[in-house]
Amino acid sequence: MNRHEALGRITEAVKNPLKPVEEWKARSGGKVVGVVSCMPPFAPEELLRAAGLLPVGIWGADVPVSLADAKMQSFACSVARTSLELALKGAFSVCDGFVFPFTCDAFQNLSEVWKAGIDRPCFQLVFPKKVDRGHARAYLQAELLRLRGELEGFAGRPIPEASLRESIRLYNEHRRKMRQLEALRARGQGALSARQMMEVVLSSTFMSREEHLLLLEALLQGQAGSDLSGKQGIVRKDGQVPVLLSGVMPRPAAVVSLLEELGYLVLGDDLGLGSLYYSLEIPDSGDAVCDLADGYLGYPPCSTLHDPAGSRSDTLIQRARAVGAEGVLIFAVKFCEPEFFDYPYLKEDLEKAGIPVLLLETELGLGEPGPARTRLEAFLETIRGKRSQ
Repeated sequence: MNRHEALGRITEAVKNPLKPVEEWKARSGGKVVGVVSCMPPFAPEELLRAAGLLPVGIWGADVPVSLADAKMQSFACSVARTSLELALKGAFSVCDGFVFPFTCDAFQNLSEVWKAGIDRPCFQLVFPKKVDRGHARAYLQAELLRLRGELEGFAGRPIPEASLRESIRLYNEHRRKMRQLEALRARGQGALSARQMMEVVLSSTFMSREEHLLLLEALLQGQAGSDLSGKQGIVRKDGQVPVLLSGVMPRPAAVVSLLEELGYLVLGDDLGLGSLYYSLEIPDSGDAVCDLADGYLGYPPCSTLHDPAGSRSDTLIQRARAVGAEGVLIFAVKFCEPEFFDYPYLKEDLEKAGIPVLLLETELGLGEPGPARTRLEAFLETIRGKRSQ
C-alpha cells in the first residue's frame, strides 16, 4: 500500500465509518462495542480488543437534532445530543453493546438515557478525577477488573493475561506511530494538512488497530526526516502563522479547513480527538490490569481531570515553545462546562508567557460557526502585528 492509497482509505472511513466496522464484523464474526465518549477517551480499548471485541468511537456528528430533544435538555453539549440522536435513529445498529467512560456530567447522564432507550448492553467505567490521590490507582484497578468480568460474560470467553498483554503492546505501537506522524508534521515533513491529520485520528476509532497500523506505516514510509532528533527546522510558507490547538475537538471539520485557508499552520494539539488520544504509553512490566491502570492514570492534563497545580497551562506553554507556535486556539464545544471552567486561567497563564490565545466556541449540527472566520482573521492579524513589533 502506498501513501496515496492509505489517505484514500482514511478519507473513505471518515465519510462512511460504518463500512470498515461492518467489514470487520463480517470478516471476524465478532461483536462491536460503541465507545460513547468525548475527551479524552478514558475507555480501556485494550481490554475490549483482548475480549475479541471491536471498540468503535462515537463522537457525535454534524447532524440536526430532533428526537434527542425529547430525552436531553437543550443545554447539554452537542456531542452528547447528536450521539443520542444517531442512536435513536438506528445509526448504531451494527453495535452489539456500548461502553460509557464517565468524563463529565453530560455523559454520565447520557448513559442513563441511553440505557432506557436503546435495548443493548451498556457498560460503564467511572474514571477517578483526582489522579494525584494515592487511592486512585487501587480504585481504577478495581474498576478495570469489574469491567473485565462484565466483558468476559458479554463476549462469552475469558480474557487471558497473554491476550491482554498482546493487546497492550499493539496499542502502544499504534500510539508511537501516531506520535511519530505528529512530530514529522510539526517539522513540516509530514505533508499532511490539519484536516487530514484529524481524519487520521478519527479513522483510527472506526478500524481495528491492526488495520489502521498498516495505514500509518504507509503514511510514514519514505518520509524525509524520519529521524526524530528535531534538528531540522520547521518548513512553512511565507506569512503562515504557526499555532497549537487545544480543547475538545475542532469540529465540524470545516473549521479545520478554514484555519489553513486563512493562513494558519497547525503544528500540534492536545485535543481529546487528537494527541490526547494517542499520548499514553502503557507499561509492560507486571500484571496487565495494573499496567493499564498506571498507564491511563498518566494522561496529560485536560479539562476533565482535577488539575490543582495548573499543569495544563504549563504543558501548553512548553509545547507551544517546543514547536514554535505563535498562538494557541482553544476549541470549546458549546455548553462544555469543564472546558469553560479551565479557560480563564489558561488564557491568563498563556498571555503572561507572551502567547496569544483565542477561544472558539463550536457546536455540532450547525455547520461552520458564522463568527469563526471573522474572529480567526482578527486573531491572525493580531499575531502578525505582534511580529512587526
